[in-house]
Amino acid sequence: MKRLLVTGVLRALLAGAFGVIALIQVVVLPLLSGEVARDLPAEAYMRWPILTFAILGLGCVQVGIVCTFLLLGLTSRDEVFTPQALRWVDGLTLAFLGGGTVCLATIVYQSFTVGGPPLWMFMLLCGVAMGVGLALLMRVMRSLLVQATGLRTEMEAVI
Repeated sequence: MKRLLVTGVLRALLAGAFGVIALIQVVVLPLLSGEVARDLPAEAYMRWPILTFAILGLGCVQVGIVCTFLLLGLTSRDEVFTPQALRWVDGLTLAFLGGGTVCLATIVYQSFTVGGPPLWMFMLLCGVAMGVGLALLMRVMRSLLVQATGLRTEMEAVI
């Protein structure tokens, strides 16, 4: 009962986060990029590429949220040790790699145009490192899930 409550609350929080991110993608970022383009007309040409990178980056976060949401569903039904769970772990891995790639693409784009402040570039580099690091962690977690699924299958055969 407690596990169902915890997963239910976590799923509700993830759904709320997904909605807030969608609102940011559709409303806040376009408005903000328009304001920045008006305030800095010399850099206004960067509005659409940077807006695209921001929306893609948040899209990667949304993919991770959906995969986590579905994995929680498998957990609440006690089906986490199935091949279906591996698909969602792979989705998380791709979301992390995608986020790191978007950060790297932003660094490359800004290197050839107007570079951002040093702290911004440092944050983007951290995004690349975290994306790669979390993707590698998910690969390790996937291999552990494969081993645990195999052990569970063996145990069910014995029993």
